Amino acid sequence: MRIEHAEIEALLNQTPIFGTLDPGKINRLAGLFIAATFQGGDTVFQIGDPSETMYIVCEGRVSLEVDHKGEPVSFSNLNRGDFFGEEALLEDDPRFYRAVARGEVVLLSLDVDNYLYINEELPGIEEMLEVSVHSRQLSIKLPLPWLSEDEFVHVISRRHPAILWARMFIPVAAGLVAALLAVLLLWLWLPGRPYGWVTLGIGVSIAILWSIWTYFDWRNDYFMLTNKRVVWIEKVSLIYDSRQEAPLRTIMSVGIQKSRIGSLFGYADVVVLTYVGTIRLRDLARAEILASLIESYWHRADDRNRREEAEVMDYKLRQKLGLPMNEEEATRAGITHRLNEVKPEHYKEPGFFEWLFSDFLRLRYELNGAITYRKHWFILVRMAWLPTVLMLLAIVAMVGRLGGALTFLPMTPALVGLSVFMFLDFIWIVYQYADWRNDIFQVTLEQILDIDRKPLGKIRRRSAPLENVLSIEYERRGFWGFLFNFGTVYISVGNTRLTFDYVYNPSEVQQDIFYRMGERLEQVRQFEIESERERISEWIASYHRKTSEFRNQDNDHPNEDDIDFIPDDF
Repeated sequence: MRIEHAEIEALLNQTPIFGTLDPGKINRLAGLFIAATFQGGDTVFQIGDPSETMYIVCEGRVSLEVDHKGEPVSFSNLNRGDFFGEEALLEDDPRFYRAVARGEVVLLSLDVDNYLYINEELPGIEEMLEVSVHSRQLSIKLPLPWLSEDEFVHVISRRHPAILWARMFIPVAAGLVAALLAVLLLWLWLPGRPYGWVTLGIGVSIAILWSIWTYFDWRNDYFMLTNKRVVWIEKVSLIYDSRQEAPLRTIMSVGIQKSRIGSLFGYADVVVLTYVGTIRLRDLARAEILASLIESYWHRADDRNRREEAEVMDYKLRQKLGLPMNEEEATRAGITHRLNEVKPEHYKEPGFFEWLFSDFLRLRYELNGAITYRKHWFILVRMAWLPTVLMLLAIVAMVGRLGGALTFLPMTPALVGLSVFMFLDFIWIVYQYADWRNDIFQVTLEQILDIDRKPLGKIRRRSAPLENVLSIEYERRGFWGFLFNFGTVYISVGNTRLTFDYVYNPSEVQQDIFYRMGERLEQVRQFEIESERERISEWIASYHRKTSEFRNQDNDHPNEDDIDFIPDDF
């Protein structure tokens, strides 16, 4: 199949990795691509095949698959302007995924030899290819159950490794100090005593565990760009879980902010300004490349949204007029509606202990679109310190009595009494934990909730719609509040005020609420657009019906002037 040179140029301009090139280089590059046609079910390349060619989808749809437990699993569905097989232009390793045509597909292929002939004239392309290949590999490994069925990943990036090494400094330094202290104890201060070995074992163990925790904490923060949204995921292992996201259609601008240290080590923040708030993608390597890719996919999403709006309007008119529409057209017209749907996460009603200790000490987490906050650990410690101290004293007393101390206490009554006391004290500790755990603050897709629940007691629940929020303020008070970064967030709603007390990082809580307010306003705006679309389509359909009625009436009662002469012998 032959495709005109001008059409190939237009397609390359829509492809994110080539769209930044100037027209002259686009023109030269377009001459190196060759068109190929595949039928539905054909395999473009198989896992393990040699990497020799890159492809761009010109027409149709291509599915990328990997094998999981012997079964093919699709991880990406590509349409016009999307590319795949780009690893062939960088390396000669075997393919690590499979590409399958879904229906008749027209692809543009670029051979690696042709690319090497011109690659020195293509500034920045190699870096974009490296980002794309790394993202493809990472998207296969990461479990992403919250993606919708027709959503796939274009770009993934973690924070720069320099951030990891900076965070590793403290645990590594602590391990070195413990080792030095152990050497001093063994050779100078207390030779022949086991204290040095104990210090070495405890210090190095803590340093290793701390380093492992730091690595996983760094590893859990990453930026993601899908075909529908920009996402920033930030997790503190076992403590904090945050996911900020915005649909591509809501983006207003993309910028970069660098610090002096970031400029030195080669990382920067990418700032994405949207209708519903600002998302800051922190400490990313190759920030300029990532910002360029975000802009490219953002503009592509704008073009796609315009086409989908036209398809939805056409679908509405066909519905109103009773005209036939095939299943494929109806599916395409439903894309816009699916963009606003929240994919429900799997939920199972927990048992008592699972409920009590699930999300054990997490101060922030998300489930089914609701962000839940708890009071800071400092409040839990303040509530439970007395029963904890009494428990420790009871344990010391029991161990001492069993070890031969406290002989003035009878053995059996002392052990029984201490056991009963420890059991009651444990119940007290669990009660305090449950009381702390039950005081939660939530920001859902539609409202703000402040829930206070006493174990086995009353529940106090206050709520307010997001669109009614007038102002949001926060404050940190006292030495402990500034030391551990917790405070109170005040939400003014009409004449009342809701308070999120003692929440960790109150500035982030304030930002979450502002962001959810923007999302809610955008949802209301989309509803109004849908209502306006429905009203306009009804008007057009009504006009069409009326004109059809008038035309039929004219045909049933024609004017005499419009009747041709009829012969007498008719």
